[in-house]
Amino acid sequence: MEGLTPTALAAPLDDYLRQVVQTLQAAVTQGFRHAADNPSAARPQIVDCQDILSVIMAGKVTDWI
Repeated sequence: MEGLTPTALAAPLDDYLRQVVQTLQAAVTQGFRHAADNPSAARPQIVDCQDILSVIMAGKVTDWI
């Protein structure tokens, strides 16, 4: 069984999604740091993560890259 041939969109999409994962990881890490001292201080990072995930889940790939 042969592999799939990547489309022209595959590389930019991979790069974008890699950046998204890194951004989410940074937001979560920062949120946990704030939550340890003051749980309500983590709210901005939670909102950031929700915003990023809602864009991804909308699936408008051509808007991302």
